[in-house]
Amino acid sequence: MEKKKADLILTNCYLFTMDARRRIIENAAVAIRDGKITSVGKTNEILSGYDGNPHDCKGSIVHPGLIDAHEHVAWHLVRDIVPDTFTVSDVWEKYENPIVNSITAEDEEYSLLLAAAEMAVNGTTFFGDTGGARFTDGIFKGANVVGVKGYTSHGISDDYTPELKIMEYPYDKCIRLFRYQLDKYKRSRTMPIGAHVGLPGMEHTSAKLMKAGKALSQEYGVQMQVHTCVYESEIEWFRKTYNRTPIEWLDSLGVLDEHTTLVHVIHTSDRDLDILEKRKPCVIHCPGASFRYGLGAMRVGRFKEMLDRGIKVALGTDSGNWCDGLDIFQQMYLACVGHREANCEYPGLTREDAFEMATINGAYALGVADECGSVEVGKAADLVIHSSTRPEMVTPHCERLMGMVYSGQSRTIKDVLVDGEFIVRDTKTTKIDMEAMAPVFAAKQRDMLNRMGYKMTRSWPVDITD
Repeated sequence: MEKKKADLILTNCYLFTMDARRRIIENAAVAIRDGKITSVGKTNEILSGYDGNPHDCKGSIVHPGLIDAHEHVAWHLVRDIVPDTFTVSDVWEKYENPIVNSITAEDEEYSLLLAAAEMAVNGTTFFGDTGGARFTDGIFKGANVVGVKGYTSHGISDDYTPELKIMEYPYDKCIRLFRYQLDKYKRSRTMPIGAHVGLPGMEHTSAKLMKAGKALSQEYGVQMQVHTCVYESEIEWFRKTYNRTPIEWLDSLGVLDEHTTLVHVIHTSDRDLDILEKRKPCVIHCPGASFRYGLGAMRVGRFKEMLDRGIKVALGTDSGNWCDGLDIFQQMYLACVGHREANCEYPGLTREDAFEMATINGAYALGVADECGSVEVGKAADLVIHSSTRPEMVTPHCERLMGMVYSGQSRTIKDVLVDGEFIVRDTKTTKIDMEAMAPVFAAKQRDMLNRMGYKMTRSWPVDITD
């Protein structure tokens, strides 16, 4: 019997499929052709039926590419500079305001390039960015280099906070900007990062624009992503202004369904959860952002209850300034342990919950569950391969998922594939040379900070003399 052709065959894998049965296959193989998964099974079975270039995973863990469902990456050049002493209002006034008033299209281009490289080496193959860029073309130029997939957006709204007024536009211009990016940057194999509908939500988006954004997302077949229920003050504002919670207000507009994704969703009522269960929007939990600024997600967030009600809950880093790093394994760990510590309850969210949130649920949250989020025939070959020789990985008789979430995490990642192509090989990005680019990123950051007039706050005195 003639063997079928494959471009690449991953062999000897310890495979987390994240399929409907959540199968784990020991000594597994994955056959890949034209960027798609063509067969999944035991290594001897796949090799008996397929010819292709073999890649021996040597018994190491292989799993679907991770999905960071919520970020703000247009400012990634200037992350890690917000001091711990800043309040949330300080962040808006002293950090974000100088950024939006001084940033250039080139800054945004290099921010996206840097962010994509960081995501890649940490195992993220797909991301969602609600929006924050001022210069649409710059972000997409920088984004579509490394090979990571995703959605991003110009920072579009019609009622921004005073610190971000430079990003506020009249309703008609908001619609023109959305149509421009949705028409020009439609995601494809050759343009892995495209545009979707991202809105700030909270108190910063009018009802008219919210409904128009939903109509655009339906017209273009993309998800609409909106922040909501982030702060207690936001809940008070909605009750005072509309006599409703933010979730009740969104429901009254008719914009909640499985193609809408809500970010943070920390402060919720019983009625809110009933609405979410009925309407089925996806929810993105951002543990790191809440830990960073004490937003309350661990104390009052009801994410386990949402999962129990059948609501799809994903994970996001919310970087740059809200969490700083682009590492979904960190978010998995925080999601598991944070709720237990805050509520003195065990287990709360488990490692299985967290890994689902970081893979298949993330795919649902970004509207791409038919493409990625699990290792199944017909889906894109977006895969992560861990090292089998890192100290965290040389005791294979432990519970492997526990080992990944609690100990190994992203530092054991060795190779990453997107559409069957290695975008990370032996821990290094294949599309850009980070050693060569490091001084370029440093110079771009220094220039941007100078234009911002930002005074760095340091923990201890630093001797910078020669």
